[in-house]
Amino acid sequence: MEYAIDRSEREARAALLATGRVRADSVELVAPRANVPADLAFPTFRAARELGVAPPQLAQELAAAIRLDPASLVGGVAAAGPYLNFTLRPDRFTAAVLDEIDRLGARYGRGDLGSGKSVVVDYSSPNVAKRMHVGHIRSTIIGQALVNILSALGYRTIGDNHLGDWGKSFGVLLVALERDGQPPQSGEELLAALEQLYARYSGLVEQDPALDEEARRWSLRLEQGDPRARGLWQAAVDLTLRANQPSYDRLGVRFDHVYGESFYEPLLADVIRDALVQGVAHRDESGAVVVDLGDDLPTFLLQRSDGGTLYHTRDVAAIKFRVAEFSPAQVLYVVGTPQELYLRQLFALAHALGYADGVQLVHVAFGTVLDDHGQALSTRRGNMVYLQTLLDEAHRRARSLVDQASPELPDHERDEIAEAVGVGAVIYNDLYQDPKRTITLDWERILALNGNSAPYIQYMYARCRSILSEASEGATPHVSDDERRTAPDAPIAGLPPSDPTLLSHPAELALVKRLAKLPIAIRAAGATYAPVTVADWCYETARALAGFYRDCPVLAADTAQLRAARLQVVAATAQALRSGLALLGIKTPRRL
Repeated sequence: MEYAIDRSEREARAALLATGRVRADSVELVAPRANVPADLAFPTFRAARELGVAPPQLAQELAAAIRLDPASLVGGVAAAGPYLNFTLRPDRFTAAVLDEIDRLGARYGRGDLGSGKSVVVDYSSPNVAKRMHVGHIRSTIIGQALVNILSALGYRTIGDNHLGDWGKSFGVLLVALERDGQPPQSGEELLAALEQLYARYSGLVEQDPALDEEARRWSLRLEQGDPRARGLWQAAVDLTLRANQPSYDRLGVRFDHVYGESFYEPLLADVIRDALVQGVAHRDESGAVVVDLGDDLPTFLLQRSDGGTLYHTRDVAAIKFRVAEFSPAQVLYVVGTPQELYLRQLFALAHALGYADGVQLVHVAFGTVLDDHGQALSTRRGNMVYLQTLLDEAHRRARSLVDQASPELPDHERDEIAEAVGVGAVIYNDLYQDPKRTITLDWERILALNGNSAPYIQYMYARCRSILSEASEGATPHVSDDERRTAPDAPIAGLPPSDPTLLSHPAELALVKRLAKLPIAIRAAGATYAPVTVADWCYETARALAGFYRDCPVLAADTAQLRAARLQVVAATAQALRSGLALLGIKTPRRL
């Protein structure tokens, strides 16, 4: 889909090529240098080198040769040293952008780059019988944002919550449950009790070789379909899914499939056979199956000497299944940076076995979470933060802010706003920065109503809604507060007709140009698997809105026509901000 921003670049490129002086593969349009009053720039270095002339000379010659179509969005061109700078016609460009947002509504910014292609996203992946903690929240939040962004680009996305429900660690838990029975608690408290039970038995297993062997036998019994082992296992899986679902609901997270490691058990024998037959692996003197992919990667096991399988076995089986079932162009693994070597081994094994021919396997890595003292969060340190606790604390702190700012609102509404602000702040704190960086749980910064935070952007959205609501009360029949709260949360329709050509103030034009870049931000986020690009767009748009609000009175504009035009800008900004935040999984309350 071509947007106004795309059309302007296409027209600038066409004007350059029409001179006959530059080749298509030499044309790269970039953002102008800082403080240059232009919208697009063409660095002439490469083209000048090919022609054997100085870059400033070529820029001057091109500026003199270019002829712009009178109907073009591009209004001017000028040479500045080795750069050729293009400026847009503000009246036409503004009208085009506002028309697109008004016409497309919530679909503005979306595209069709992924039409006909499928992408599998492997994310969240908590362990069975353990509470979700901040390590899982990073995978969960980043993964859901990527699903949202890629879906907006037209891809068929398949989100898979790959549960860790197999292996020797589960054998330890089965030993514990068989000996001590299931704890009496329920929900998160039951998961906490199971964690304590597992931790105690893990310590015993390390000290007692006989108990260690018993855990291995339980793990093998589970894989072989032993009814007792399967019964204990299924109960643990079910209670884990039930306990985790409320947190997923609060985060707006959804999955198409929840295939645990156990799902791939029927494929494991074929995987091992394929590896041996193709010479990718060999069986050593102990009977274990060892994979050797060359000097660049360490060897690893595909099957233990007792016949048990490992993570590599189950994960490469998952790749085989995903490729056969979904025919994806890509499979994304939203997994922490420490697993980089493991995933390199996994991807190399899948390609060596021919399971992923023509499929791009991508590790979307993320860093760790630190506490407010800069320490990594861990159970052993005693500073681990669990997901439900984190979300509850965010809600509590946000509720305090809402109570101070809007004490006149009904209690239930303040609670709804606090949930949207608190959870949104947690999500944004993860997504507004490079995922590979470590992040810090700094509550003062996370919930700040200024600076780069979700509450600040949500506040600017609410300000738009307030302006539009006040304007509508004078133009339409009165709508009660209760009716307004229960109405669909989209910018108010029925604005008076407006003339965008009246918008000429620098703050007006700066805001419209920010709105025009949402499609570019979404594409960049999809291409680099980096939701931070959309988060940056949201923040910069909120800042541009603040400048517009400061310098350009809306309801008190000089004329009714200018008032109508500025109201259209406000409505367009509200719609675009809502769409941008929704891609990140963040809600936009009408009031804060």
